[in-house]
Amino acid sequence: MDGMQAVLLLIVCVLALGIGVALTWWILTVHSHGVLRRAREEATAILALAEQESIVLKEEVIRNETATFDAQRAQLSSERATLERDRESLEQLKRRSRQKNDRNRKKLNNRHRRLNKKQELLNEGTQIIEILQTESDKALRDSERLSKHLEKILNTASKKLSSIDAQKHDLDSKQSRLESLIQDRLRKLEIISDLTQDEARQHLREELLEKAQEDIALELIELQDQADITARDHAHNIVLTTMQRLASEEAESNSVSVATIPSEDVKGRVIGREGRNIQAFEAATGVDLLVDDTPGAIVISSFDPYRREIALRALNKLIQDGRIHPGTIERFVANAEKNLKSEIRHLGERTLLDLKLRGMHKELVSIVGKMKYRTSYGQNLLSHSIQVARLCSIMASEMGLNTQIARRAGLLHDIGKVLQESFDRSHALVGMDYCKRFKESLDICNAVGSHHDEIEMTSLYAPIVQICDAISGARPGARNIRRDEYIERLQDMEAIAMSFDGVTLAYAIQGGRELRVIVEYGKVSDVGTRELAVNISSRIQNELTYPGQVDVTVIRELRKTSTAK
Repeated sequence: MDGMQAVLLLIVCVLALGIGVALTWWILTVHSHGVLRRAREEATAILALAEQESIVLKEEVIRNETATFDAQRAQLSSERATLERDRESLEQLKRRSRQKNDRNRKKLNNRHRRLNKKQELLNEGTQIIEILQTESDKALRDSERLSKHLEKILNTASKKLSSIDAQKHDLDSKQSRLESLIQDRLRKLEIISDLTQDEARQHLREELLEKAQEDIALELIELQDQADITARDHAHNIVLTTMQRLASEEAESNSVSVATIPSEDVKGRVIGREGRNIQAFEAATGVDLLVDDTPGAIVISSFDPYRREIALRALNKLIQDGRIHPGTIERFVANAEKNLKSEIRHLGERTLLDLKLRGMHKELVSIVGKMKYRTSYGQNLLSHSIQVARLCSIMASEMGLNTQIARRAGLLHDIGKVLQESFDRSHALVGMDYCKRFKESLDICNAVGSHHDEIEMTSLYAPIVQICDAISGARPGARNIRRDEYIERLQDMEAIAMSFDGVTLAYAIQGGRELRVIVEYGKVSDVGTRELAVNISSRIQNELTYPGQVDVTVIRELRKTSTAK
């Protein structure tokens, strides 16, 4: 019984505990649902409030960002407009720069082509000079052989003179016997002819005069031939002696000068902004500046050595000074020209002192100095004139003339090339007018004006100047001539020879110094060959311009062949 009660009590306790647990769970569940509902309501209210606040903040942020964006957009619009203007300016600068670069590139290409062409011409000229030098050596050997032959002839002539003296002695003795015979004849004639002595003398005088006139005519012809030969040999000796005593090469063919620069940055300053400096420099000096990739150098191009020298001096001073702009360029160019004029005057005075000349007008002295910056066929004009002056002095001394007048005429003979501004008048006549203006003597004026046969020669100094000018200009290496001009001159010589009737072939040889003409045997006689040679040489002399002289050789030959079988 007690056990049952205990079991029931235990069951009741368990049931009470289960009920209590269930009740507790139900209470907690109800309470948690209420708390959860209230939390949901509060969360909903908080979310609604937060949403309202976020909407307000978002609207405020949108307004602020919109204002900032509008300001930035306005700023970007202004910056874009500025960039557009800058871009247009850059495009314009780029177009101008591209156009300028194209022009400069074309100029450089043209100059490179000209320089390459000049280099080719120079190489060809060098080959021609070598050929002419070989011909000159051959001519010198021939002259030595002729000198030895001349010595033999002189020895033979001395022997003949001694024999002539002996013959003269015999003639004197024969003349004395002849006079005695004449006296005897006179006496016999007086007896036989019954003539008086005066009549007989008159008759004999007439006979003797006729005989003497015949002998004198023959003797005069022989003496004239001997005098021509002697004069020709003496003239050849004078020319050869003069050429051998003064022979040097004076040719120069530069048409550019090079200014050295310390660094490559200088090239940019020389060009200047948009090329202003280089344009101002070229306008002030009259030269072309070549600023290319050549390291450490700027090339000055001009065919006028005087302008090129002024440009070189002004550019060197500008590089040393460092301040390169149009204002300083004009000032430095003016200073360089002033200094160069002073140096030219001093150079003219030193030249006169070296040649021992005095009393020349100061204008002529300046012109003499300026000849240093003038070339003729690649030959420096001052060096050529000094050489001609010394050649004239040597030749005048050999001929017994005034050496000072000869030197003066030789020095001044080409001053017209410095003064010549157009080709309406020749430089010889222009130089003669200046010599007359500054009171030079008549012999000097005539020598200057006639050294190209444009006026008549009135003194011996004129042919001396002409000969010495030809010697100085015709020597191998003295002058450079373009290949096309050289070939054209040879073709003109051959064309002149071929224009005559009977000529079959014509060849210009020895660099244009000799023209050999072959004629048909049946159309031209032996006498006609000399006349043909004279006519061809006359036409060449009148129609062509050439240094030195041209020998014309006419060849007439009859050949017959036969074959033995």
